[in-house]
Amino acid sequence: MDAQQNDIIQDSLVDACKRQLMEDGKLVLTNSGYHLTERGREAVMKELRRYELRPAMAMMLEIHVLNQHEHSVW
Repeated sequence: MDAQQNDIIQDSLVDACKRQLMEDGKLVLTNSGYHLTERGREAVMKELRRYELRPAMAMMLEIHVLNQHEHSVW
């Protein structure tokens, strides 16, 4: 698979995830971009609490997202 095909697949996955999150009521699209709903924020905070006492794992997740998607989660 070449880089262009990989980019197309990744873009399709991102679009599918956004659609699913919108259908689940966790994400909305506004004039200024995508934003979490209250339900989405609750889901994120629940997940983040899992890493409060595991900062090394949180750091590894940050590095992984940064390497895979070329932007920080923070």
